[in-house]
Amino acid sequence: MAMALCCLIKSFRIMQSGSHALRYSWPTKIRTSLYKKLIGLVRLYYNRVWGMHIAEGARISLTAKLDKTYPDGLHIGTYSAVTFRSSVMTHDFVNGVHLQTRIGAYCFIGAGALIMPGVTVGDHCIVGAGSVVLRDVPPHSLVFGNPARVMEKGIMTGEFGRRLRNAEATPVAHGSDSVPITDAALSGAAS
Repeated sequence: MAMALCCLIKSFRIMQSGSHALRYSWPTKIRTSLYKKLIGLVRLYYNRVWGMHIAEGARISLTAKLDKTYPDGLHIGTYSAVTFRSSVMTHDFVNGVHLQTRIGAYCFIGAGALIMPGVTVGDHCIVGAGSVVLRDVPPHSLVFGNPARVMEKGIMTGEFGRRLRNAEATPVAHGSDSVPITDAALSGAAS
C-alpha cells in the first residue's frame, strides 16, 4: 500500500513538472476547436440573419438573450463576452421607443445581468452578475448591483473582460452618487 502511494505521488510530481503540465489531450483540442467554430457561427447568425453589430472575436453565450425587436440597435465590441442568462435590451415597450445599446470592446457582462435600452457600456468594463444597468457605464469601470453602480474605476481588462491586475484601480466612495475618491477630495476633507 505504501509503495503504491509513493509511486502515485512520484508520477503526480512528474506530471506537474516539465512540458507535460501544459499539454492537452486530443479530445480537449478537438472540443476547443469546435467551440471556437460554433461561437463564430453564433456571431455570424446574429450579424447576418438579425442585422446586429457584433464585432469579430466577441463571445455570446447560447443562453444569452439579445433583443431581436430592434436588432440594428445592438452593438457589441471586439473581444467582449456576454455570459449565460444575460439580457441586452434595445427597445422599451412601455414607452414605445427603440434605442441604440452599445457594449464596448474587452468587456465582460456577468451571468444574469440586464442591460437596459439606450445604455452604453464603455470599453474595458466589467458588469457583475445579476446587475441591472440603467445608466451609461464609463470606460475602465467595474459595476454591479441593482441598480448597477460604479464600484471601481481605472481597471484594465484583456480579452473577454478578464481583469488585468497590473493596472491601478481607483476606489469609489460608497455614497449615494458613487463619486470616486480623489486627492483633491481627500485634501478638502482634511481642512
